[in-house]
Amino acid sequence: MVWCYLGLPMRRHKVAHSSRRFLGGMSSIWILLGVSAMGCVPHYKDYGHFVVTPRQTHSQKAYVIEPPDTILIVAPGATEIDGISQRLRPDGAITLHLLGDVIAAGKTPTDLAHEIQEKILDFYEDVQVQVQVTGFNSKFFYMAGETTTGPRSFTGRDTVFSAVMAAGLPRTSWPEKAALLRPNEEGELIHRMSVNLKAMIETGDFKHNAVLEEGDIVWIPINPLAAVGVVTQNLLAPIQPVLNATTTPGQLNDF
Repeated sequence: MVWCYLGLPMRRHKVAHSSRRFLGGMSSIWILLGVSAMGCVPHYKDYGHFVVTPRQTHSQKAYVIEPPDTILIVAPGATEIDGISQRLRPDGAITLHLLGDVIAAGKTPTDLAHEIQEKILDFYEDVQVQVQVTGFNSKFFYMAGETTTGPRSFTGRDTVFSAVMAAGLPRTSWPEKAALLRPNEEGELIHRMSVNLKAMIETGDFKHNAVLEEGDIVWIPINPLAAVGVVTQNLLAPIQPVLNATTTPGQLNDF
């Protein structure tokens, strides 16, 4: 959660304070919190870095195979390697019949296919080799905020919309204020784009449905009403035992 929604410093209320006085001031706090929440989420306009014309269908960068990706080799006519599926070892290599160890890490599927094809031509004539990545296990993008958070396997074909649909949008989310964040290799956020997911879903306007790159972060903030509810819950927590006692018959004499 981004605590800029609060608009107020959080303070620990002592149980000794009057619960009635505390509750009497809650309506004012709710108003302040709601007002502060409405303008809290910044609007990012770095659209040119994320959205290109014609619209992309895949990452602008060629996928580079790394451990522990899984690859499938298609080589009709070369029965020893055709249809072989292997996961890259930690040393970046795979082992193939006839060819022995082949370093796959650091290469694109096309480059690796060319290398295997050159090697297999020592045993066969006119064999075409293709390499397909079937297990995208080495690269990730990330979901953050009011959704199912955590890393997601990066395939090079992921979009903002597909990522969010897979992760889900709970009632506490604020889809109109979502953002796509892109760090550089040092982990510094250098590009940011706001995305109105609600408009995308309701109108079918996918002009900002950017294709994700490795390391991207899709962030969905909490909506103002849910933020107020969370803050209220936190504020009430210290005096909750008192509130429970005063509303439970037979326990009033304890105070």
